[in-house]
Parts: sequence; C-alpha cells; structure tokens
Amino acid sequence: MNNFLGITFLCQNQKRWVDYSSLSSEDRLLLYCARTAMNEDTASRLKDILNQGLDWEYIVESSTVHCISPLLYWNLRSVEGKDVPENVIKQLGKKYLETVGKNMVFYYELGRVLRVLKDAGIHVICLKGIFLAEIIYKNIGLRPFNDIDLLIRNEDLQKVQEKLSQLMYRPSDVFPTEWHMPKWINLCEDQQIGLENPKKKIMLEVHWHIHPRSSLFRVDINIFWENAQPTTIAQYETLVFAPEDLLQHLCLHLHKHTLDSLQLRWCCDIAEVIKHYKKINWKYLIRSSRTYRTEKPVVRGLYFVKNYLKVPVPAQVLHALDPTMSSNPFDYISKMPVRNAKKISQDLVHIDER
Repeated sequence: MNNFLGITFLCQNQKRWVDYSSLSSEDRLLLYCARTAMNEDTASRLKDILNQGLDWEYIVESSTVHCISPLLYWNLRSVEGKDVPENVIKQLGKKYLETVGKNMVFYYELGRVLRVLKDAGIHVICLKGIFLAEIIYKNIGLRPFNDIDLLIRNEDLQKVQEKLSQLMYRPSDVFPTEWHMPKWINLCEDQQIGLENPKKKIMLEVHWHIHPRSSLFRVDINIFWENAQPTTIAQYETLVFAPEDLLQHLCLHLHKHTLDSLQLRWCCDIAEVIKHYKKINWKYLIRSSRTYRTEKPVVRGLYFVKNYLKVPVPAQVLHALDPTMSSNPFDYISKMPVRNAKKISQDLVHIDER
C-alpha cells in the first residue's frame, strides 16, 4: 500500500511530470472524491475502483487527516449497489453531520461579529474556510474549519479589539496598549492576532496582512483591498478577495503548510475556486505573482490541482509562472510510511521563496 498521495514525480530527464497511474486505488478514490461534484468521467472511474478490494480503514483515516471526510461522504452516498460498505457510509455521514453542526455555530458567531464591526464602521474581508464553505462550496457541511479568519486594516486593530470585547473576545496572547499599538503593529511578525471567546471556545484570527513580515513575498495588501468584492455571508454584507487575489492567498496558505504537511483540503480550495469563478484573469494573476514574488507557491498550487484534481489550468500559465517547472515541479518530496501508524504522514513539500 502506498502512503497517502504517494505521488511519484518522474526524473528530470523524462518528459512527463507525474505518474498518476502509480497511485494506489485508495489514493485515486480520495482524489476523485475531493470535489463538490463529479463529472461523468470521474464518476465512471470511481465506479471502476469500487469494484476492487479496497482498504476502507485506510480511506476513512486518510480522509479524516486531510479533512475531506464530508466530501467523501457527499460523493459516495449516491453510489448505487453495495460497493461501499454500510459502516463506512455511516462513519462518513457522522463526520459530515458533525461538520454541519460545528460550522453552524461558527456562522452564527460570524454574524454577531460582522454586525458589531459594521455598526462601528469597520470594513472586514472574510478569509478562507468561513467564506469558502458558504460561497464556493455552497454547503457549509462540506468544508471543515476550526476558527474564523478575518482581514482588517491595521489602523482598525485597536477599535476591533475594543468592539469584539463586547462579545467576550479576549486576546489569546499579549496585546499592546493603545499607546504602543503603532510600533507593535510594525514589529509583529505574524501580522495577525488571536481573539478568543473562552466560554464558546471560538477563536478569531484577525489579520492585517496575508503573510509574515519577514517573508520574501511582497504582496501589496492595499491592492487586495482595492480589488475586494462585496458579498453576503452569514446573512451580513461583507467583503471577499477578488478571484485572482483569492488564488494568491490560497496558494500562499498551501505553501505555508506544505513546509510541514500537505493537506488535500487546501488543494480542494484552490480547485473549487477556479471552477466556481470559471473566468480567471490569468494574465493579471501572472503579472501580480511576478510583482509579489509569489510565482513558486502559485505555480505549484496550480500544478497540483491541474494534474491531480484535473482542473483546467492553462499550461501556458504554468510555463509563464515558472519556465523551468517542466523539469522539476517540486524541489523534493519526502515520503513516510503510514501503515499501522497512529497518524498518517503526508507528503512533505519544500517550496522555495526564490
């Protein structure tokens, strides 16, 4: 049995980038189900795999580690016949319902937060899970998340903290006084702060930028604000990133986590965004990636969803972002054994910030 997503990248002197067929049947099933909807071809391939003897314990455990259990349930529940064991459907169905219940609590709380901030005249951009589940996945049970990520302008941080204290949110770490605030903001490495409601056990991650201060990336967050688009989340008006800026952010987020583990959920986010918006301004994405020095994370995020989730990313976009990628799409892949392991290891992907 291969380790989950034991992806084989072929040698530099070979013509193809990836040997998709070398994946185990279990891993291919996970990839086929890692989407909100399957086309006829993917559904047919899934049915063919289900006729084989599968290690369902491995499949369920892997889907849990990679936070795609709800998607797995969503796509397997409608399979005809008895190709999927009943106990597997029950396990996955339970995880789906747990995600729905948990996310409903988050959305109720988000509504309270957005109302308070709107009344105070504070503009907010909803980030990642809390936005993706409702707007992109169109089903809050399909995209698990563990906190609420919001982007604010750095000059609003003190006011945000004061207003959210009315909802019993307290800084999870040291928070500067108003007098120290300007200097602290300019020194804060993560460019974010956690606000926690201990009673409700809900964490707000309040950001004023999307990458650490010391990063080699140079995203102009003011441009992201200028491009932001209005939408409604949790029944309140708010802002979200423009599609191309959103892809930048999601690829940077994937980059951040692939330094320790690659989680399929974050790859699904990129894929679903491209499918949702359909018309991506690829020229703008290429140009802004070059300006922000984010070509490597962006091209690798796009490479993954094109080759493993079969999302239609133009080949010329990948080439424009990194002309050398055809010879070495990733710097290295480190695989670790997973059979009988307490926690399934994932591919460890190092991505240069060059």
